[in-house]
Amino acid sequence: MEVILWIVLLGFAILVTALVVSLYYRRKYAPIFRQLSELLADQETVVANKTAEKPAERTDKTIDNPTTTVQKETSKEDNAVESADADLYKQLTEAIRNEQLYTVQKFGRTELVERFHLSSKRISTAFSVNGTSVPEFIRECRLEHARQLMVERPDMSLVEIATASGFIHASTFTVDFKNKYGVSPTKYREEKQKEKNVVQRE
Repeated sequence: MEVILWIVLLGFAILVTALVVSLYYRRKYAPIFRQLSELLADQETVVANKTAEKPAERTDKTIDNPTTTVQKETSKEDNAVESADADLYKQLTEAIRNEQLYTVQKFGRTELVERFHLSSKRISTAFSVNGTSVPEFIRECRLEHARQLMVERPDMSLVEIATASGFIHASTFTVDFKNKYGVSPTKYREEKQKEKNVVQRE
């Protein structure tokens, strides 16, 4: 019985001694372990930063190819938009010409917006991708109309022709006409009248 008691006491003493030694060395070497832990953390941060800075290697070699799927889809969308713009431009310009909407003074983008229930930006884009604008196109239509009237209606005065073609001011008509055809409306009409007289004599 005494032997067993001594064995238990000896075991308890060994356990207490191991615990005391463990606490002693943990306290003694704690700063070293802390420094080592901080050093390892710094190394992990450096590695993580280098990994973030390094561009990801491309496993899909088709990314560098100009005919990738994304680019093809973008190209299809661009073509669809261009086609829609071309169709809209054709629809608008045909309506302006066929219905002679340009002969209405002050006719412009606002009237197109109200007539076709489209945004001003949408209409402007349709014209711009075709190399013109709403005011420019309307002016061209008015000038062509006036030019035809000068040939076909010699009884009309230039002021009447300007008004009938949609111009508000005859002076604006004169300036625009000369810029387009290189001669004044009066000179143009005289030349066309001379040509007509020559043809009639023959």
